[in-house]
Amino acid sequence: MKFTIRLLLPVSVIFILLSCTKIVYIGKRIDPEIKLESEHHNIVFVNLFNYLSPVNVNRKDRSSYHAGVMNFLDGLSSFSNDSSFTFSVGDTLKRSIKAGDLTTLLPVDTINNICNRFKSNLLLTLDSASIYFERDTVVNSYYGIRYRTINFTLNTRFFLSLYSSGGDMINRSEVEQSSVFVPTSSMSGRVILVPSISRESEEIGELASQAGQDYVVKFFPKTFHDTQQLYSGSIFKESNQYIFAKNWSKATELLEQLLKNQDPVIAEKAKHNLEVVKEASGAVEK
Repeated sequence: MKFTIRLLLPVSVIFILLSCTKIVYIGKRIDPEIKLESEHHNIVFVNLFNYLSPVNVNRKDRSSYHAGVMNFLDGLSSFSNDSSFTFSVGDTLKRSIKAGDLTTLLPVDTINNICNRFKSNLLLTLDSASIYFERDTVVNSYYGIRYRTINFTLNTRFFLSLYSSGGDMINRSEVEQSSVFVPTSSMSGRVILVPSISRESEEIGELASQAGQDYVVKFFPKTFHDTQQLYSGSIFKESNQYIFAKNWSKATELLEQLLKNQDPVIAEKAKHNLEVVKEASGAVEK
């Protein structure tokens, strides 16, 4: 019995050591959603959406749409925060575009003329904008009295086209931002005051500005951190130290040696750690 305990004890310790894990964070890079070829980009912006036209926007909502468009433009100006971009405004309200033409491509000659005039190699157009409320109603009962909880969400959506100076379509995108209004409760049967676009120009402006910044982000790579587990324990102590020091070659060398270990459990865990190393080193190289 004592012999069995003595035998199991070191085996159990080894098993525990080999079963321990550590967390390693791997920074991964995602390519830009909108890829451009040249190193420097001169972008000229033109607003094709005529928010003063009654066909596009109700008269009472014009001021809010104006706030939306101008704040969206303010968000786009964050292009200038990067030295690889030069951002200029060609026209904040081009009234000649009819509502039915907002989803069509601009004529090549028009694109050429605008880009030449502003010495730009890219033309960015705001084709359309949409601002609206969504309403969700939840009915609750409290001591036999029914209450309605009304949730309102304010949505702002912007549709854009990006052209090369030669007239080619590079990208068409939609960006949006929304915010939830404080729920309004009322006893069943009473009138619920619905929020109005015309009264929310300030909130619309804030959402639009963020939407503009969201569009700019599409031109830049993104980085996020993924987590992976590493097997630890005394046998992996040295290789893990090299992993956390980002010395991939030395960590790989040690783990490849452990792959040849006669213990299949150790070899399998070394294989896992080696795969993590390859993933981490590949992410850094990108």
